[in-house]
Amino acid sequence: MSITYQSQGFIVYPQRQSIAKDGKEIQVRPKTFALLLLMLDKPGEILTKSYLLDAIWNDVKVEEQVLVQSIREIRQLFNNSEIIQTYPRKGYAWAADVEKQELCRTTASNQAPHSKVSLQNRKTYILTSLLLAIGLVLSSLLFFKFNRPSIQQTDVVIILPLKNRLPGNDYNWVPLGAMDQLIHLLISDKSVQVMFSEYVFQIMRYANLERDYDSEKVPKLFGVSGATLIVESQLSGAVEDFRLDYKLRTRSDVKRGVIFEKDLDQAIYKLGQVIVKQTGQRLQDIEHNAQTTFANELMARGVEKLDTDDLPSAENLFKSLIQLEPDNLLAREELLRTLLKQKRYDAAKEQAETAIKLAGADQARVQARMYFFLGIIHLEQGEIELALQHFDHADELSVKGQELLIGSAVASTRARIYKERGNFALAQQAYEKSLSFDKTIRCSIGQSDNHLNLTELYLQIGKPDLANQHYLEAKKLIESHQLDAMKPRLAQFKL
Repeated sequence: MSITYQSQGFIVYPQRQSIAKDGKEIQVRPKTFALLLLMLDKPGEILTKSYLLDAIWNDVKVEEQVLVQSIREIRQLFNNSEIIQTYPRKGYAWAADVEKQELCRTTASNQAPHSKVSLQNRKTYILTSLLLAIGLVLSSLLFFKFNRPSIQQTDVVIILPLKNRLPGNDYNWVPLGAMDQLIHLLISDKSVQVMFSEYVFQIMRYANLERDYDSEKVPKLFGVSGATLIVESQLSGAVEDFRLDYKLRTRSDVKRGVIFEKDLDQAIYKLGQVIVKQTGQRLQDIEHNAQTTFANELMARGVEKLDTDDLPSAENLFKSLIQLEPDNLLAREELLRTLLKQKRYDAAKEQAETAIKLAGADQARVQARMYFFLGIIHLEQGEIELALQHFDHADELSVKGQELLIGSAVASTRARIYKERGNFALAQQAYEKSLSFDKTIRCSIGQSDNHLNLTELYLQIGKPDLANQHYLEAKKLIESHQLDAMKPRLAQFKL
């Protein structure tokens, strides 16, 4: 479903952050548009200045004049100074009638002349799952198929957070939001894997790289991750005069370039085109890139709150985004992860089941991830047989949709289940399978993790020679790639 508002002959499109009348569509600044949506949701209600400032500018301290300026902008957009009524010493109220409509996507697109396709609604990849929290993500970027007879090496692409050098606060969402947008533009396949943002953050931590990283330290990521291409980018300039500088790093070369665009989303899309010329993969088939800036801001802020374990704030932000875009599958998975961290399993299960219905049979990748989440939920609740059933569904769908994350993640999870059940032969096979895929993408972190898992397993079943062999392999990788974060785990073994 898609939500629109109608007032004074104008149609307001939350998904595109625009208003339209007589076939003419106008983009609105993020904070002004957020203010407009808030007032449209409460027509006729007097909203105090303090309430509006706290609701819209809660991330930064601003003067009352900022609110006055946004009110003026809305009046000018609607060409009606009376559309917002001022109540001295009280606040403001939307003075016109408002009609809120929920339309199916096809109906909404038919009613919007020259409408753009929103990337947010087209996303089929989702941010990495609960695996990070339980350490399983280290082997999750691998192509997985149970009956695959041989392994081919694959290239690995890392998109780093985009550095924001624009003045003001309207584009604070850019480092994470634009990074995620670019990641989901790039289509992974058997020959090229694109790392999800959560995994990128993980390897940046291993490499002691800050979010606003020093470019000179970026090459260390090649050793930590096994990446073949690392993309750096920086946004500067001004609104409607954007400059996007980029570096495409390989192990032996750096290609630099700059993109000038009036539209930020088009600039990001053009960077995606530059990347696929380098890698040979495909780009999402999107006619116009109209990623909603307001939605991006909500998403980026939510991810930041989740990353710092401010779970109530993250939950509120993701719920707000879902209200804005009910079929936003990315927001639903992030809300699901937030709920899982709070051990609110029934609510998390509801989000997964809703996402499966919204995705439909043509989005096997999304369904695969959601069935994996359902498996994790049942596993957390001690319902192991139900968990394994959902993992089976995830396996099928991961093969159908060529979902490059889920198959390997399921294998790692099953290895732990087999080990806990005392079925060491199956656990060994699962760990070995995961290790082989880590070697495929030259992932030193994943290889080290699996070598240590096998070290522990072989010690448990009384095979010290094999345990020592995997221990030495792990030690070699950890020392040669300077994986300092893994040294405490290595030190646990007295071999």
